[in-house]
Amino acid sequence: MKQRMIYAAMIIGALTAGCGTAHGTHTISHGMTPQEVKSEVLARIRDWHAISESAVVYLKESHGPQQVDDLTLISQENPASFRLQVTPTQGASYEVIDNGLNTVEYQKGSKHYSVLTASPAAWTEFQMLGVGLPQLIQSSRAQSVSVKPNEVVLHLSTPITSTITAQATLWFNLVTNTPSRWEAVWKGGSIIELAKTVRVNPALPTSTFSFTPPSGVKPEVALTVAGTELDQAQAQVSFPIVLPPASENLQLMNVNVGSSANRRVVLLTYQTTSHSPVVITESKESHFTPTAGISLIKETLGGLTVQVGSMPDGGEIGAVTLNKTLLVVEGPTSVVNSIINAWSTLVSISPSPSP
Repeated sequence: MKQRMIYAAMIIGALTAGCGTAHGTHTISHGMTPQEVKSEVLARIRDWHAISESAVVYLKESHGPQQVDDLTLISQENPASFRLQVTPTQGASYEVIDNGLNTVEYQKGSKHYSVLTASPAAWTEFQMLGVGLPQLIQSSRAQSVSVKPNEVVLHLSTPITSTITAQATLWFNLVTNTPSRWEAVWKGGSIIELAKTVRVNPALPTSTFSFTPPSGVKPEVALTVAGTELDQAQAQVSFPIVLPPASENLQLMNVNVGSSANRRVVLLTYQTTSHSPVVITESKESHFTPTAGISLIKETLGGLTVQVGSMPDGGEIGAVTLNKTLLVVEGPTSVVNSIINAWSTLVSISPSPSP
């Protein structure tokens, strides 16, 4: 998936064409400067908080052939989440689902899916996109503009990531007050996006950003070399990995070790007896800051200070620190509560790394 990172960055929200509501206070006309037009475009899209669209994307990577993909994208601003489904003209379709806490990647026909750590570095740069299109335009430098009777064409210098800047062009429909086309060229590639259908600010079901694997599809095992997965994970971090008590009867499905915000993170994926996923994210942190849009309350259980709150998909999230390890548990409400209650009286800890 790594080679698709720039692709995803440009896809997610760079094009959100469709019917929108005009909130601009000025008429866009000949004689306006590029900056004035940019400001007026921003005024007309500032109230977007959710997008559902389908589009055709033409992507050209350096030294590679052009590929043409059909895609659907659903994204929302608060909490920052997106669901992207891509059907390439060649190869298997795949989807990426990010609920703001972790990212799932699944390729159609595969027997496994990957669960990445909460806000992995590769995707953090892209969370500004999607319904963050106003922020993308705001961060761009307007270079020139062409005003037509029903459309403006705005040329921009657009930062795509912290190290990549694209020369971009935005076609903005003055009738629908929405973008209708997006093109960008950067060192090593280019992209053209054309919308087919779109809905601005749709009502999204709470299950939109949840992943239900097809029958027989299991989490991908990330650690495959000799030795147990937990031992390998423990050797890579400086904090003790905490396990849920055996009384919870959870089956360990996957162990991932990665980095997020310059810190090492362990992601343990479990399954309940009823096949519901439970994800425990562990790191060496003194406090937990949830994703925007998720409110937590503090409780005291058995001397432990616990933060709990509701997930967008209807489950629960709980955070607690044990033995200097921050534990963030996501899953069904009853299971999360049971794990945290059990931890308040009994904690099972894997061996700590040697000094």
